[in-house]
Amino acid sequence: MLAIQWGGAIASAFAATQPERIGQLVLLAPAGLEIVSGKLVKFIVGRPIIGDWLMLAFYPNELRKGIQAERKLPTHVPRISDQQERELRHRGFVPAVLSSLRGLLRKSQQEEHNAIHHAGLPVLAIWGRDDAVIPLTAADTLTSWSPTTVQVIVDDAGHGLPYTHATQVLEIIRKAMSAQS
Repeated sequence: MLAIQWGGAIASAFAATQPERIGQLVLLAPAGLEIVSGKLVKFIVGRPIIGDWLMLAFYPNELRKGIQAERKLPTHVPRISDQQERELRHRGFVPAVLSSLRGLLRKSQQEEHNAIHHAGLPVLAIWGRDDAVIPLTAADTLTSWSPTTVQVIVDDAGHGLPYTHATQVLEIIRKAMSAQS
């Protein structure tokens, strides 16, 4: 299974439709560049009733494993692992993840990124070299769709790079924004 944050996919979808409202798009290990794969995930996504049940039965434990694996990492957000665990207790959390897998994340965002590129919108993508959720090969995919995207890879960072490497991420964003001015 997998843990997914889909803010980059949502931001890209919005930017593709309204690039004039955005000064620069910053993506942190964005989803939507590669189709979610794996037999179990495909089965869950493609089967509304039994898929819903399987998602509710298996996803929380898989996400907890990922949270536990990051629990001892340094973080700029106090008790982030506890906060992530609490999210799982919200009744609509797992169904929302499944809805995203069945909706926005069911297809690649090639059209969206092509539109962003053709609109001339500056894009900065920041990746964790050790990301187990969004593979670094997604950066190559983004380059093929949007060759002007500035890409930065943060060493020793995984998918949690916004909170494990916050200072470094903010500095990368600050430099990119000052270069745009």
